[in-house]
Amino acid sequence: MPRQIKDIIRIMEKLAPPERAESWDNVGLLVGSSTAPVRRIMVTLDVTAEGIRDAERKQTDLIISHHPVLFRPVSAINDSTAEGSLLLQLLYSGIAVYSAHTNFDKAAGGTDDTLAELLGLQDVCPLTGSGNGFDPDRPGFGRIGKLSERQSLEHYLGKVRSALGAGKADYIGNPEKEIHTVASCAGAGGDFIQQARQAGADLFITGEVKYHEALPTLDGDMALATFGHYATERPAMNRLIQHLQNSINALQYNMEVIPSSDYGIYFRRLRE
Repeated sequence: MPRQIKDIIRIMEKLAPPERAESWDNVGLLVGSSTAPVRRIMVTLDVTAEGIRDAERKQTDLIISHHPVLFRPVSAINDSTAEGSLLLQLLYSGIAVYSAHTNFDKAAGGTDDTLAELLGLQDVCPLTGSGNGFDPDRPGFGRIGKLSERQSLEHYLGKVRSALGAGKADYIGNPEKEIHTVASCAGAGGDFIQQARQAGADLFITGEVKYHEALPTLDGDMALATFGHYATERPAMNRLIQHLQNSINALQYNMEVIPSSDYGIYFRRLRE
């Protein structure tokens, strides 16, 4: 007898409890039935039209996305909007969607943890929400930790760019500035610039910030670097695939977890 989507939901809720999501967020099973059978799961950053077509070709029953396919209430589902067309495509295909967003950002092994590991940070703790040390019952956004050795800003950012496979790297700060304590937040971390500064970070790394969020760093001692929303969050999708497959194998479920060929929005850069 095939397992049902609710069996996978239990695994996801243990990893990233939905009650830890922000109040404005929309997480959980957003499209489909929890009692539907599932044999193949696809993991993606964003649910896109091409991603759904890829899921159909690979006979996928459930898509697990980081960014919710639905953020706001909809008054109609039709093909007059991009969102409506996407939902119709999912409904016609019979593919369910489960999303884990801010709850997965905060989770042990989630997007912020994965980014901190790629940055080579040690003695890591959340930047917000849980005080000193990692408390799994009081998760927070972002991470802060120390490098094993002090490095110049420009040299360290070059290594980070390679580790993330990032197509961009923009920064504010003296290239020769000595970096030891680093704060980070995957995705859009502009809201946490001040917390990073107050925590004593020499450098704050995130995916993207707004222009006016970045301005205060011009007059401060903390450097700021952005590598793109996609580049800072995608690595966690690979980690999620591994976690899900290991959990499924341990439970002896007969199903496969695969990556999407279209992870989401990825801006190409003109060659110089």
